Parts: sequence; structure tokens; C-alpha cells
Amino acid sequence: MAENDGDLSIYKDVFWGSDYLDAVEAGDISMDDMCLMFSIDSAQLYEKKRSDCYIYIWLLLDRPPHQRYKKKYVLPGAIIPGQIILGNLDSFISLAFTTLQLSKMKVAL
Repeated sequence: MAENDGDLSIYKDVFWGSDYLDAVEAGDISMDDMCLMFSIDSAQLYEKKRSDCYIYIWLLLDRPPHQRYKKKYVLPGAIIPGQIILGNLDSFISLAFTTLQLSKMKVAL
């Protein structure tokens, strides 16, 4: 950004996004912080059935883009079984973030 006088006409990575840059500017994220990305999706295990489960993972974003999506840096979160109404999914997700907070990690949503 310093090279372009703060102009971000092309977003090359997640670290170029306004949410991340605003958090850094506000002091919520420092050079010593680890950045994780939470990703969740449903999975249809059988061809003619609705989605039977949700799977979530954590991506360790502190690695360069060419390493970040390798198996070594994609951390399994959980498999949530059953056909969950999307509103009830929050109770499962909140457990994941509570676990991070209990491990003394600062969680910024």
C-alpha cells in the first residue's frame, strides 16, 4: 500500500481487504497476531438426498498464498451431522469460537 499511496485498485489477497486493513489500523491486529479464516459448507453425502452435514475448517492465513491451502495448513474443525436448519447452525459455530477464546486467543469477528 505504501508503494501505491494507499490505493488498492486490485485486491490480491485477503490481507488487502478493508475489514483486515481497518482492524490493523485500529490496532485490533498486530504483527504478533495469528490470523485464521473460518470456512463452513454443507455436504451432500448421497446423490439423491439433501445435504446431510456441514463441515468446517480453519485456514492458517499466516502462510504465503502458495502454501496456505496445502493440507498441512488447513486445520479440521468439525463435521456437524444431520439436516440442520440454518438458524440452529449458530449454536455449533459459537462453540468453535468459544473454544478459541478459552484457549486465550483473541477472537475478532
